[in-house]
Amino acid sequence: MESLVNAGAPAGEAAAAARRVEQQLRLARRTLVSPGELQALMVEVAQDVAGPAVAAEAARQTPAFVDIQVTARKGQLPFSRGVLARTLEDAGLTGREAYATASAVDVQLRRDGARSVSAEDIDNRTEEMLEATYGEHLRSTYRFLRRNRGKLGVQDSGGSAPTPFSKGLLVQSLLAAGVAPDVARRVARVTQRDLRGSEDRVVSSRVIREKVERLLRDEVGPDVSARYRLLRVIRRPPRPVIVLLGGVSGTGKSFLAAEIAYRLGIARVVSTDSIREVMRAMVSPALLPTLHASTFSAWEALLPPGAARPDQPGRAALLAGFRDQVQQVNVGLQAVVQRSVQEGSSLVLEGVHLVPGYLRAEAFEGALVIPMLVSLPDEEEHRRHFQSRDAETAASRPMHRYMRYFREIRMMQEELEALARKQDVPLLDGLTLDESADQAVDVVLRRVMVGLTPAERAALLGDDGETALDTWAVGSPGQ
Repeated sequence: MESLVNAGAPAGEAAAAARRVEQQLRLARRTLVSPGELQALMVEVAQDVAGPAVAAEAARQTPAFVDIQVTARKGQLPFSRGVLARTLEDAGLTGREAYATASAVDVQLRRDGARSVSAEDIDNRTEEMLEATYGEHLRSTYRFLRRNRGKLGVQDSGGSAPTPFSKGLLVQSLLAAGVAPDVARRVARVTQRDLRGSEDRVVSSRVIREKVERLLRDEVGPDVSARYRLLRVIRRPPRPVIVLLGGVSGTGKSFLAAEIAYRLGIARVVSTDSIREVMRAMVSPALLPTLHASTFSAWEALLPPGAARPDQPGRAALLAGFRDQVQQVNVGLQAVVQRSVQEGSSLVLEGVHLVPGYLRAEAFEGALVIPMLVSLPDEEEHRRHFQSRDAETAASRPMHRYMRYFREIRMMQEELEALARKQDVPLLDGLTLDESADQAVDVVLRRVMVGLTPAERAALLGDDGETALDTWAVGSPGQ
């Protein structure tokens, strides 16, 4: 009956033909019949009962009583509507919808006369059926499942294609929220275990977030749980986040920039020194002599021709050379930031040329710009930083050169600190790397939350977002 209905016969005629086939087999005392013989008899009866058009289709198609062989990595297996239906249920269909879709794929294969197909062909047909019936979202979900068999998928609220669940990325975001490493790993393990025990193979990011937040509240308290939630917003902001991390040589800003980028999930870290090197390659020393000097010795390039070089510059001369180079490099800095804003990608920019007040947030419409300044109040600690860097870089950045200009570097830091206080730029004042990173992440969180519009905040945080924001603010030190 199913074979004849697939060939276009009305249900009543198909049933009548099926009964006649059965009667003829019983009259002939046939207890064993091959699929080929059965199809031939079905076609013969259909010619009489349903007409020549149905008979021709029944002869051309693959009948329902013949297995369609599917070639996969493990060899050939008969096509099973039940197996396909279970995968479709994982993609989000109800049991009835899943079996109906699997049956539609089966009918399509049989109407095409398929006897042997590849697993890829089955998947492609299923994807097309899902898109035609339910839309692109279910098609992309099924595609994830076929390409990541056995893995957990994460679907964000935007409806984009699912991505594999990563325990490592979850640990990274937990560390950024200030969770201790052992607690972060434990929470990630429990989350993965619980998700694997569920029936769904693709879960929404909201489900994961809520599960992690509950675990954090139980393990370390509500303030850390709220901080984790806010950090997830930073990782997918409505506008690109541009972190400007200034500071003189030897303050550890390069290591800190990399740590901040890691914690915030920002892929791009750019040094102002590298921008200066590109500009140096394009402009000769004769045209811009201060560009080709170090920031702490740029004052020498401003000396009049033939003038005697003093052993040490005055404060005004030192800062004049420094500001001259900063203004030149800022042309390249603005271009890098503007390109990042145009691409919609977040960026951490670090270097001594990021002087408070020179790169202003209002110049980069469409971005959330957060300036910070790394400072080392203790001179001896500053000297030790140069010693450590000399050992770590195998003297590629020789300490004696920086020690020669240490007085100038400290004078530049004093100037930067004064400008930072004047411009309300937060100071990161020489804590350990972890503590400085925690402090920096808090600064970014606060500045971003202030910079978001009410509509952006509501869209990102949901109905209870303000509660999470208040909980975190109460449990965090002010900036």
